[in-house]
Amino acid sequence: MIRRGKNNLNDDVPLRKAATRSRLPFRARGNSGVSWAWMLLIPSLILVTVMIAYPVFTGISLSFHNVILTRPDLGRPFIGLENFDRMLQDPVVRIATINTVIYVVVGVVSQFSLGLAAALLLNRDGKRMWIPRTAVMLPWFMPPIAAAYMFAFMIDPRYGVVTQMLGFFGVDIGGMGVLANPDLALGGVLMVELWRSYPFFALFLLAGLKAIPQELAEATAIDGASKWQHFRYITWPLLRPVILVSTLLEGIKLANSPVLILLLTDGGPGNSTQMLSLYAFQQAYKKFDFGYASAISVAMLIVVVGFASVYIRVNSTKED
Repeated sequence: MIRRGKNNLNDDVPLRKAATRSRLPFRARGNSGVSWAWMLLIPSLILVTVMIAYPVFTGISLSFHNVILTRPDLGRPFIGLENFDRMLQDPVVRIATINTVIYVVVGVVSQFSLGLAAALLLNRDGKRMWIPRTAVMLPWFMPPIAAAYMFAFMIDPRYGVVTQMLGFFGVDIGGMGVLANPDLALGGVLMVELWRSYPFFALFLLAGLKAIPQELAEATAIDGASKWQHFRYITWPLLRPVILVSTLLEGIKLANSPVLILLLTDGGPGNSTQMLSLYAFQQAYKKFDFGYASAISVAMLIVVVGFASVYIRVNSTKED
């Protein structure tokens, strides 16, 4: 048997170092942890670069060049800020800017209001509550092309079901119909967008309501608070992070994705429903002027990113 004395204490030093090393965080064990972390990040970085960074930088580069695919003889000359100067002088851009602001603001406010009402009604416990919740989500699952053509037929000035119902109650929308009337076309598209997109807010807000502890409602009821007071001082503040994210995402979607407008009116009649994103699409894929289309897209990118930054900062300050 080997007895350890004072002279044998040093024999345990390597063991104690190994034990201490095993308890250290992974990143403190040397460069191997950093290398392994970079190996895990490289696929994601490549995907982000290919899917996001490369298209963005390509679009920025195109905005400073004259690129017309139907005129390959012109080449791709660098023209500086001429596309942006042309955009500032384009009357269609001014009309499209106003329409985009109206479309985003009215769309987000109306969809949020209806979505909040639906979420409050669906925030109940019951075995069969999945039925109305699924029914509310159905419009969101419908493809945009199906929703667009379905509503176009429903509000047809001659055969539309909605038109005939309004006529039964004495409401005449005119022989042109809603989508052919410059004064009603944007409102008609907003109604279709409201029907199709309000379930997005209902889903987000319902998830937020479900995350609020039921004990808070019981405590406020014991204290004598009304339902309105409970909603104002408890529910609404706790929903603010969900409201911030959902309104921002929907606003960006409405500004950048004019699918319903493209299918229903294509920016008409005239330019009454013209949008900046739709106008950029038309310049690129109808006139093949990718330089000018890229300039419009870059300007929209700057505005959207700036607005999102200010919106998040202001709401974060209020929450603090």
